[in-house]
Amino acid sequence: MGRKSLGIDLGYGFVKGTDGEKDCLFPSVVGLGQPLSYQSDLGDRSQVMDNLVVSVGGRRYFVGDLARRQSEIAARSLDPNRVQDKNVKVLLLAALGVFASEPRQSFNVVTGLPTNYYASYRDGLAEALRGAHEVTMHEAGSDRDLVVDVDKVKIVPQPFGTLFDQVLDAGGRVVDQELSKAKVGIIDIGFKTADFAVADAMEFIDRLSTSTTTGMASAYGIIASKLREIFAIDKENYELDQIVERGEIRIAGKSYDLTEFKKETLEWVAAKIITVIDSLWDYRDLDKILITGGGGQALGQYLVPEFPNAVIVDGAQMANARGFYKLSKKLFKNDNGNPFTQ
Repeated sequence: MGRKSLGIDLGYGFVKGTDGEKDCLFPSVVGLGQPLSYQSDLGDRSQVMDNLVVSVGGRRYFVGDLARRQSEIAARSLDPNRVQDKNVKVLLLAALGVFASEPRQSFNVVTGLPTNYYASYRDGLAEALRGAHEVTMHEAGSDRDLVVDVDKVKIVPQPFGTLFDQVLDAGGRVVDQELSKAKVGIIDIGFKTADFAVADAMEFIDRLSTSTTTGMASAYGIIASKLREIFAIDKENYELDQIVERGEIRIAGKSYDLTEFKKETLEWVAAKIITVIDSLWDYRDLDKILITGGGGQALGQYLVPEFPNAVIVDGAQMANARGFYKLSKKLFKNDNGNPFTQ
């Protein structure tokens, strides 16, 4: 039985994961799974991420896009305590099931927590992740019964995933010596939170690191209110993903352009985040600012003009997961407890 290194970002908006060979990305939405009376013979059920069905603890769940499409009752996982949120376990096991290539698969996992929740929940989350977990993956008419063993676990402040992604290569070796010795600010904008962290020569600077509840959910709330006001319709936050991404809504077969309103909303959310940054940091003290996360990808264009040393990292939505994976290769290969020893 081979043991895989895995980086998983259990975000409030999306679950992101990588084992270095393949990635997974699906909305953090869980719904009760019920038998579907008919599935079109022309539908494409081969896309695993679009058709995630899992059984955990004897109960069947739709996960991600399938939950959004088919579940009568679906919910995003928004509890800050990731240990007590039952949906988090379903999301985690769905992700592990995607990467499991054997009936009993062992993993070493690195994941993260929002900056403000890190100290409170890291030990509980690590304990909840460790050990053997049973999950059944229902895939295109066949079932895979799995036991996934989570052997070693490392929890880090969420934004540090992006820093590891920039500093380490795929084998966990330090390849950017200059950045590893610099004073770096990280702005990680997710769905529910925006996390801010500072690393000085890779040391986490607690007094300059925090979280706020201003994230993409703030934009979703404004857009949902506008849709209610103009069109008299209500949309759950998980129903807004594609509307926000496309900048349009279709009602009774007609498309309505939301591009300008979306732009105004994102500018407003970005302005709130800029206010937090200005109160927390003097950007001139930082060698570099990394903007990351799915929200960073969406809002970064409004932040960069305010901070001349800021950059939006490539593939910002997956950056934390990539960094977590690289750290897992470093930590669990050498097992020396110091991820920065050459």
